[in-house]
Amino acid sequence: MRGEVYSRLFVAFAALALGASGCAGPVMARDGSVVLQQPGANGAQVMTANGIEYHDRKDIPQRIVVGSADEPWRSPVGFILPSTGRFHVTSRPTLLGAPGITIAMRPSDTRVPSWGGEVFVRVDLLVPAAAGQARPEERVAFVIDGNGSDTLALLDAALGQLGGHDHVTIVDARGAKVVVPSMPASHRSLAAAAVQKRLENRAEHVNFAGAVELAQSALGKEGARRFVVLTDGESGRDLDPKSEAVLGAISQAAIPAIVVSTSPHANFEALNAVAGESSAALVGDDTVEARMKSLRDALPAPGAVLFHDVSLTFEGTPAPSHVLEASGGDVRWRLESGELALGDVHAGEMRTEIVRVTVPAWVPGEKFAFTVTAHFGEVARNDDRRQLSAQLPCVYDDDIERIANSRNGDVISYASALATLRRLDAAFVGPGIARAGGLRKMAEMHARSMAILARDMHDPQIMEQAEILTALLAATGP
Repeated sequence: MRGEVYSRLFVAFAALALGASGCAGPVMARDGSVVLQQPGANGAQVMTANGIEYHDRKDIPQRIVVGSADEPWRSPVGFILPSTGRFHVTSRPTLLGAPGITIAMRPSDTRVPSWGGEVFVRVDLLVPAAAGQARPEERVAFVIDGNGSDTLALLDAALGQLGGHDHVTIVDARGAKVVVPSMPASHRSLAAAAVQKRLENRAEHVNFAGAVELAQSALGKEGARRFVVLTDGESGRDLDPKSEAVLGAISQAAIPAIVVSTSPHANFEALNAVAGESSAALVGDDTVEARMKSLRDALPAPGAVLFHDVSLTFEGTPAPSHVLEASGGDVRWRLESGELALGDVHAGEMRTEIVRVTVPAWVPGEKFAFTVTAHFGEVARNDDRRQLSAQLPCVYDDDIERIANSRNGDVISYASALATLRRLDAAFVGPGIARAGGLRKMAEMHARSMAILARDMHDPQIMEQAEILTALLAATGP
């Protein structure tokens, strides 16, 4: 009875609050949550440096007219979201392919603002390996130990050696914290961004033994496994008995272990203590380039290089587009296009990246398309340069509600997780995001929204992506 009274009071209070604010009534979502619609709910939410703003569908932002090619890029309006805060659509891939290589592209939008803006494109590069072309699938666990200046460069080099079917786990010895839960190595930009975020704030005490135990647990007890320690050597100065015991367990399990110095000034004697007799201690090189090469030699790539100098060019029609930034790879500016350089690709490699591409202002209702051209040299054909092209079609629109509700939730969610980890953060509202309290809440909401969308659409692949993003955000949380 008391519960019923409280329930009635809550409904009455909510009705009064909604009436006072002019909001529409609450809506029960399919997942059981209650959405309180805000003023302008027939429009869209826009994330700005000052927080969430609500734009009516009749509110058309003004184009930004620049007077010089040297002016920095500015978006006419902040990051657009559905007024409900829930995604309703998932992307459909456009494929570029040749024997041995497939590139799947998923844009965040099929309707683009007539006042100009930008679009994310998720790029999935797949190079399946024929029988005997690639090594077996491996589980690789990293322990990040210390504050060596070369940690991120060495981690990038190591992740670049892993194939799409490999799984990676990354543990920080400070506090024995899982930074990256076990996930496919194809998401290497997510993994590297998570470590970069973690290295910025590491106040906990070192628990080297606990970190090694977590890494060993992630490796499991069967299959091909590897254990990598990236360390400045300080933890090895005074190894406690427990640390020595867990390192001994790694050796007894016959798990290949690699210990890499993250600084030219590391304590080399201590590194030898960490490495032990069964490990490859890469401690003799002074330069980071030499240590990266030694690391690549010790951590074999999934297979032989099949394609050289792979790159993607993005060209806009009817007006030029440019690649602003990417989660991984090198971005190159051209006069009327932008380019993403991915480098050499091995047999068995899979890779996922997010690219930001500008959309020039144009007339509502007119068609717009990104022409994406892949360039690469094929090793089997004596490095003959080849190119493949496809179009990502869009339509210009001046209805902000229609644009918001047509956005592809899977691409937006993936990009928002990267933005939370300090890569692509300018894609949302620029450097002023700190004043709005950061992106974490929005990224967490996006991951939940994608999980609901996957459930509604009965799509296990999208559900797996949502679980990866949720776990990663939880692991890198405050």
